[in-house]
Amino acid sequence: MQCFVAVAEELNFRRASELLNMSQPPLSRQIQSLEDLLRVQLIRRNTHQVSLTPAGEAFCKDIHSVLVALDAAVASLRKYAEEEQERTGDVRIGLTSVIDFSLIPHLDALIGHPEFAGGQRLERAFSKHLVERVARGQLDVAIVGDIAAPSEELSVESVGRDPMMVALPAGHPAAGKTRLRLADLGDTPLFWFSRADNPVFYDKCERAFRTYGYAAPRRLEPNDFTKLLAAVAAGEGLAFCPASMRAASRIGVVYRPFEEAVERLLTIEVQMVWRAGETRREVLNKIEAIRSALKGAVLPARHALSAPAPGLMR
Repeated sequence: MQCFVAVAEELNFRRASELLNMSQPPLSRQIQSLEDLLRVQLIRRNTHQVSLTPAGEAFCKDIHSVLVALDAAVASLRKYAEEEQERTGDVRIGLTSVIDFSLIPHLDALIGHPEFAGGQRLERAFSKHLVERVARGQLDVAIVGDIAAPSEELSVESVGRDPMMVALPAGHPAAGKTRLRLADLGDTPLFWFSRADNPVFYDKCERAFRTYGYAAPRRLEPNDFTKLLAAVAAGEGLAFCPASMRAASRIGVVYRPFEEAVERLLTIEVQMVWRAGETRREVLNKIEAIRSALKGAVLPARHALSAPAPGLMR
């Protein structure tokens, strides 16, 4: 209906598509779908002009009130949901699936306590998706990996670091070393993530690779960590992953840390993210509880972010 109103007002598909921030083919399909649904032609279109049929003109007069009512209904629903959230005191919490929090005892005990989650299941997903859900109001606080930057919408606090390590096939020549240089990895293919998943962390790693002359061929890493380890065990390549994931063992795979200079360059910031201007005491209490649980734990103590740092692998 919004597509129809835009075309009806502009009488020009190009201008209407620009107004709706979409291309013309899907706009045309939306109009066609609406006409098919109503079984009435609303718009006439030829190579020279766009015009409304009599039915389209009548429909356009009525549809504005429908859209206004729909907007009001959505706004009312959102307000109700916010008020219900405040009444119940539930705090929706997300955890990145890329970091193994079981290796951080104090935090693991906190998030595993039934009272902490308020009876709700903690949401686990890639950091990118969790940050988006916090921004949209679908989560209240999330612990993510090196992906969010402070903004007018979000407050971001660094709460620790998770250094990257190498997952190697057990038979790899470098598997016998205690700490690895990038040069030790040779030209073994690297399972790596897409830049679109996390541009800043990707670029940060690429700068480190260039510094050390590391240019191994790349293979897109599987979304599932178990499948990634299976590919490494099969000798198809190696992978860089957070040190906290070393608990995920697999026959045929060995984990080795980088030498300290490389490790400093390939370290993931662990961040806590919530909406800027948050005033609900329930949410602020959870933020403080997470902050206390991470203080002095396995990860180094937090420090304030002074510059954007968008990147965990995902």
